[in-house]
Amino acid sequence: MINLCNPETYFVPYLFQKHGGDPGKFDADIDQLFNDFDSMPFQLYSRAMGKPVMTRADFEQLRCAQTWSDAFEIIFRFYSDDGTDAQGLWGDKTPPYVLEMDLLKKIFPTARFLHIIRDPRDVAVSAHRAWGHNVLRVAKKWARDMHAAHQSAPNLGTDYLSVYYESLLEDPETELRRISEFLEQPFDNIMMTLNVPSENLGSAKGKRQIDQCNFGKYRQALTPQRQKRIEEIVFDVIEDTPYEMEYANRHKPLSKPALVGLTVADGLKSMAHVVRRRGLVNGVRVTIGRRIQKKRNSH
Repeated sequence: MINLCNPETYFVPYLFQKHGGDPGKFDADIDQLFNDFDSMPFQLYSRAMGKPVMTRADFEQLRCAQTWSDAFEIIFRFYSDDGTDAQGLWGDKTPPYVLEMDLLKKIFPTARFLHIIRDPRDVAVSAHRAWGHNVLRVAKKWARDMHAAHQSAPNLGTDYLSVYYESLLEDPETELRRISEFLEQPFDNIMMTLNVPSENLGSAKGKRQIDQCNFGKYRQALTPQRQKRIEEIVFDVIEDTPYEMEYANRHKPLSKPALVGLTVADGLKSMAHVVRRRGLVNGVRVTIGRRIQKKRNSH
């Protein structure tokens, strides 16, 4: 049994870097830690989903924690589908944590990292359809994430496994058996079917079965010029992947002014997306909370 914290957390590096010091010693001020935790977008999303959320009284459980790993495990298990009674392994599927794997390994010494890699051209199309994000900036983020993974993977050794999204779709049983072996968990055919849809946005929205055709859609969605520009942006980190460049023959990154402009535009689109779903006040709170987390995580 693997219990995933739901929704995605995002807060682990932020809270540790603000309140921690030694990963092996949990001595944070519980009041201050809870105040910061309770202001995170994670709490807002949990409330909006109708899930029970930790109160200040619940946070008293953290006094039993000896390490930061112990403390976060108490939080993660509370928010898993089985709540505080959750047994077995626990995990998190926050995508930006690929940038924090070295830090997370210090906080969670026994952690293992499963990195699902998808064709950057399809990633760009998917993000544009779901949130309206600019495909070139999405490509830049994909390249950044891959660079971070290439740097961290040697440090993690056998505790890191990369799996290509397309391989998972084409031969799910083989890949799921490989993942199960990596996690030292028994494979079960039930893994081939979802109890609930895994996505509420994009082409996978509402689906309970593996969509084995959900790749290569960029060929219909992108113009050759746009596709070439995406390939140029990711060119220097794609060599060790199965993805073949169809137009680009060199690396040509985004200029800094262009990246700044696209980042601002995408930030406004993200805020508008959250405002539509959560209302003006909560939308602004989530946006500010995300910026605070990203700013501290980048230090």
